[in-house]
Amino acid sequence: MKNNEEIYPSSRNIFTFQFWFLFVTTLVLSGTSFAQPARQDQESLYDPSIQRTNPIENESNNDYDSSIQRSNFLSEDPHYEKAIKDQIKDRRSQFLWKLRMDGQSLETASNIQSQIAGATFGLKFRYRLIEDLDFLTLGNISAETGRSQDIFGDQEPGTGLYPRDVKLQYKPLDGLFRFEAGLISQGKFNEPLFVSSLPFIGLSEEFNYRVSSFEFGLGAQQLIPTSYTQSNRVGEREEMPQFQTQTVKAKWNISDYNFIQGSVTHFSYDDLPAVVAFNSFIYGNTVTNTDINNAEFIYGFDGFLNRLTFEQKLTNSLSAQVQWHTIKNNEAPSDAGEAQALNFWLANDFGRWIVAGHYKDYFIETDAVPSFYNSHRLGHNNRIGQTYRIDLESKDWGVIFRASYTEADLLQTATRRIDGLQQDDQRTIYLSVETLYDFI
Repeated sequence: MKNNEEIYPSSRNIFTFQFWFLFVTTLVLSGTSFAQPARQDQESLYDPSIQRTNPIENESNNDYDSSIQRSNFLSEDPHYEKAIKDQIKDRRSQFLWKLRMDGQSLETASNIQSQIAGATFGLKFRYRLIEDLDFLTLGNISAETGRSQDIFGDQEPGTGLYPRDVKLQYKPLDGLFRFEAGLISQGKFNEPLFVSSLPFIGLSEEFNYRVSSFEFGLGAQQLIPTSYTQSNRVGEREEMPQFQTQTVKAKWNISDYNFIQGSVTHFSYDDLPAVVAFNSFIYGNTVTNTDINNAEFIYGFDGFLNRLTFEQKLTNSLSAQVQWHTIKNNEAPSDAGEAQALNFWLANDFGRWIVAGHYKDYFIETDAVPSFYNSHRLGHNNRIGQTYRIDLESKDWGVIFRASYTEADLLQTATRRIDGLQQDDQRTIYLSVETLYDFI
């Protein structure tokens, strides 16, 4: 058996190049001044695998505070970002911005490669049309360079404007209800094995209620699934594809030191086009008629995503969180339609720095979900793997350093080939330096 250096001969060189590239950009970013402490929204600039930890989208318990909830990279609504939003909440127009420099290397055992480095400027804009009705956008302006072979699809280098959210949001009765229409990011599901942070166009409805230490929510979506370029990939004689979800979620703030939260989401995909089935075959799904114009999924997609999270505050500066996620596609056989992920976070607030470590252990079978829509970094479908990640957040500089390494091996090792391309064991290195959100 060859060791990793023999199987992936160029990874060390790529890693070294990216390290020095990011080190130089750090010198530029560290000189940036910030008028106020700034925080990001966890719908990442272009990274579909960065996770969010709070599926309850209303305000968190003000009595609960931990290093994880203070951190920019773990909490959906970190305290520092709330502080910056409070300063500009009366403005009719609100702008938040950030800058990221990053590099990514994907490589398979058969030496199929993708290396990308670039810069991304992210802008979040909110405009209050009337009371309770807002127009929101979250988008990226990216300039990337590198090379990517065919199997990596949308992971090829790109330069341009990439919207992630473009929507109207109506929140009557002090936010008890929330209605959205437009381009809606799917990063809210906090599980890139299920769906990455792709923006799907359509409608979203939510009901969120809180009493004492309990929070409860209901949600639904009626969407048209699209690609990173917002194409629905439909041929002229095909029906429009559909993606629908219905969610029940709850959270119990047990004490000032811990909470537990969970959700159950029913999902279904209908009328997915041939080109999606074709690309999904390359990424692990089981299909028939494996040509780009006539490919079809053998099994439908109708099932459940279950999520459970527990967080424990160990000290005032140290916190731990465990997440357990499962996916079950009821339309696929028992040995082909399941996925599971176990995530463990540990974060410490050192005062000037917050440091967090993350370990993810997962598997996903061939037909749990359409693989065209889930994370490339995790290898799409038919995978068993692990992710190791460390994040360092500098409060003084207003800069975040991130590094991650993912091993995504084949779950079923039978050769699956199409047009000379096939799945294989995959390794991914990702490095980034980014500013925190600031306001204009």
